Amino acid sequence: MIVENTPVATVTGLYRGTFSGLEPLTKDTPLTLDEVRRNPIFYELELDPDEEDTDLIVDIIYDNMSPMRLQDLFRGSDIPKGVRFWPDWFDIPPYQKMTDMDGRRVYPRAPGIHTVRIRTARRKITQRGKKRDFSPENHGYISPVYEFAIAADTGESRE
Repeated sequence: MIVENTPVATVTGLYRGTFSGLEPLTKDTPLTLDEVRRNPIFYELELDPDEEDTDLIVDIIYDNMSPMRLQDLFRGSDIPKGVRFWPDWFDIPPYQKMTDMDGRRVYPRAPGIHTVRIRTARRKITQRGKKRDFSPENHGYISPVYEFAIAADTGESRE
């Protein structure tokens, strides 16, 4: 008998924060260098209603770097109960040039096209401080690749 494990949460989109709300973030709507320095990028989670009391673990994979751990999300405090979608956010790594955990040189804030993948799974009490489990058995999920652009500094601000 095959048991299908549905993801505890899936990512439905990336967004930039503006004064008028959240706008979809794509490679056709580049972030300015000022936006990269000051504003987080929002991602929207669609939460599985059958896993209503489950806490989440979340990692981000930026430009194919090693996964970076994001804050654990606790249902009832970080994610209110009964909410179907939930926006969370991450910052682009705050370096012009860095070395990732694998020793590769990367340029996270350089102008050009960048990629993001987000993975989610159930948070188990026994996982605290240990290796995190994003397997399908733990209702794990990895998003498709999202692309967004960072514009070269032209001295003008985006309106």
